[in-house]
Amino acid sequence: MSPPIDPRRLRRLLSAVLAVVLASTLAALVRPTPVAAASGDLILNGTFDNGSTQPWWTRLASTSTTVNAGQLRVRTSATVGKPVWEDLVGHFEFGVTAAQRYRLQFDATADVSRSLRVSVSRADTPFTSAVDQSVALTPTMRRFTFDFVSPFGDPKAVLLFHFGGQAASTVRLDNISLTPLAVDPATDPILYWNGVLLATYQALDLPPTTSSREAAILHAAMHDAAVSVTGIGSPYRVRVPVSYPGTMDNVVAPSLHAAIDRAAYDVLTALYGGQGQSYTSALAGAVALRPSGVNAAEAARGDTVGAAAAAANLQARANDGSGNNTPYQLDGVPGSWRPTNGKAAVSPNWGLVTPFALTSGRQFRPGLPAGATGYADLLGRAEYSAQVQEIRDYGGRTSSLRTAEQTQIAFFWANDLGGTYKPPGQLFAHTRIVSEQRQLGILANSRLFGLVALALADAAIAAWDAKYQTPIDLWRPVTAIEAAGGVGWQPLSQDRTGVPYTPAFPAYISGHATFAGAWSTVMKRFFGTDAIAFDATTDDPHAQGVVRRMTGFDHAAEENALSRIYLGVHYRFDADAGLATGRSVGAYVYANLLRQ
Repeated sequence: MSPPIDPRRLRRLLSAVLAVVLASTLAALVRPTPVAAASGDLILNGTFDNGSTQPWWTRLASTSTTVNAGQLRVRTSATVGKPVWEDLVGHFEFGVTAAQRYRLQFDATADVSRSLRVSVSRADTPFTSAVDQSVALTPTMRRFTFDFVSPFGDPKAVLLFHFGGQAASTVRLDNISLTPLAVDPATDPILYWNGVLLATYQALDLPPTTSSREAAILHAAMHDAAVSVTGIGSPYRVRVPVSYPGTMDNVVAPSLHAAIDRAAYDVLTALYGGQGQSYTSALAGAVALRPSGVNAAEAARGDTVGAAAAAANLQARANDGSGNNTPYQLDGVPGSWRPTNGKAAVSPNWGLVTPFALTSGRQFRPGLPAGATGYADLLGRAEYSAQVQEIRDYGGRTSSLRTAEQTQIAFFWANDLGGTYKPPGQLFAHTRIVSEQRQLGILANSRLFGLVALALADAAIAAWDAKYQTPIDLWRPVTAIEAAGGVGWQPLSQDRTGVPYTPAFPAYISGHATFAGAWSTVMKRFFGTDAIAFDATTDDPHAQGVVRRMTGFDHAAEENALSRIYLGVHYRFDADAGLATGRSVGAYVYANLLRQ
């Protein structure tokens, strides 16, 4: 890109010009009282309707600016063979915000066909640009528009038109504006790649353990890419060094979009490429959504940053214990888990996986159900008997006590079946709904989705620790009820064909409830309140099109936990302990990771 002149050099230039009292040049160099800008426009006097050239300045005394017929007329001298930044017309000292979307527009024409380079840049070293584009001018006035996302924040940025390296000419400029753009979720790369992740969940029948781990790697890598480009926030794993190689004519800043896109593409390909998933089309779709102001050099530098962020996060999880496939050994006593659908135990060693934030999977391990000391003690307790009866009454397929709304709640939060986005996916979907409602930008989404993903991943580890690594691997209600004489009882839970279905892992604690508690806590801490209502959606085939109005994050979490009772696959202490454990996980993750 073409950097602006060093401010110290500019001051010396101004002093020299003022010393010779060249009135015509003086008018262009002295900064007067600012002219009011249009609403939202950062550029002062971009229409030249008042007949003034102020506050526009030129670098060379041989370049003159005048206002003629409401347009800025720039007469340049021949600078063939000299650097593009040798001859500039610019506008100093307006602020740009990192990761904010902007639109640069201007009308331009020249008396001869020539190129014109335009940039929005830092006013001091490193002279990096937020947008750097060249346009072809002809004798016909044309409108040029470039959208861009600033990779940096600078309270004293500069808009530059570069005239150097060309034969002498007269250029006319008009209707110059630089305006912040409203948040557009359709162009947010964090939301885009989260959507690609949810589609992957639907394509692959993944357990919530591995799917939550993979989401955490993905969102941590995207967050680290964003932090590296903008310099804002704390990375999870790595802050990729961003140097600025090149000459004064070529100081290139990385594209924020390109960095996030590459991080996501590399992570998803590494995690799912071996399972038949290709992300080539998804990457092409992401590239098509990038702002028009991104040039090839900026995209290439963004690729480098994103690839490094992905590699660091993937490497960090290379030996985290998630590949431990040691078979589960049944306890084989009354009260202990045994297969309910002919399927082996899912993820029996997941509680031993290295957490993303917690010190270990047992850090927030709850006490045993009903305060029992073992299987026999639990089965002899009145609380256990009462909870089994509650499931028998309210969670059965033919229950006469369960209300129509409770049945809807049961299926709404289920998402257990292949082809759905599973429980972590539903919570990501709800995060997306709230994000769009609150009009979060890229950096806020990077942090929010990173925190949610990391909390869900550790919630899975904590829940599976309680399921398998404690003295009671509790049997599911369908087994308990059958053992108590309820032969033929079946839960409301069922597959797409109506066959009864119970997830293939112990009941205590509820994974759904643990996820929900972690999610709601992160959301409350991030937004600073629980009082955010939203319309929640589902992917479960038995609740197609159902939308439920949530009054807040706790409302959603508690309904999610209770749904497992109505579905007939969990006891109440599963839900209560799961919520409590998840809330502890969420609070710990929020307090320790991705700090602002």
